[in-house]
Amino acid sequence: MPLIIDCYNVLHAQMPASLAGLGEASLCGLLAQSPWARGGVTVVCDGSPKPHSPDPDSVAGVDLIFSGPSRSADDVIIALIEQDTAPRRLTVVSSDRAIRKAARRRRARDMSSEDFVNKLAQAPRGPGPGRSGGGKPATGPLPKQQVDQWLDLFGIDPADGPDPRKPR
Repeated sequence: MPLIIDCYNVLHAQMPASLAGLGEASLCGLLAQSPWARGGVTVVCDGSPKPHSPDPDSVAGVDLIFSGPSRSADDVIIALIEQDTAPRRLTVVSSDRAIRKAARRRRARDMSSEDFVNKLAQAPRGPGPGRSGGGKPATGPLPKQQVDQWLDLFGIDPADGPDPRKPR
């Protein structure tokens, strides 16, 4: 069953502690490991990709779409609902009234962002990057790419840090 998600609407919903700090990349990663990935997931974000945004082609099983500078994510989602040839199979996730109304008009399922976040927190997760088979976060050091993304996001130059050879 295909899923269309209003990204920023979901990211700004009330989050359980297990999903605190969820962003575009981590949302896509969780969705790729969730049962929804089998049916196809489309995550729609407002605007253009930011420097820290995931590459739209980087998460297998999840289509990440940015609306661009002249359209809203709401407009893109409504267009996707209207263009779908089998809308009764769709589930649309948003708390936006216009989007949910468009989904119901085409007889697609609609779900509030809060309900979806709660289901996502409880959903079983399969093995994937950075995860163990039990659905729990893997322990150990972060992958170099993820460390580099955090350093870049916060504008930290590792060369400016303390000398690792000196005790604190």
